[in-house]
Amino acid sequence: MKLVAEYRKLAEEYRKLADKLARPKDKHALELMAQAWDSAAAQRKDGLISKAVREILDRICQETVD
Repeated sequence: MKLVAEYRKLAEEYRKLADKLARPKDKHALELMAQAWDSAAAQRKDGLISKAVREILDRICQETVD
């Protein structure tokens, strides 16, 4: 569940960044990234995420948090 919380935190951070941007295109891009993290959190929670995708997201998460 730790990773689910981290994924959700990343989604929240992308949304906060999007709120600070002026260009709709940039806001939309960050919102899509936030949605991807939300989706990953939900899939991780439900145990549906594949091992390969989980490893990639875990690596990204670790690099982002560090």
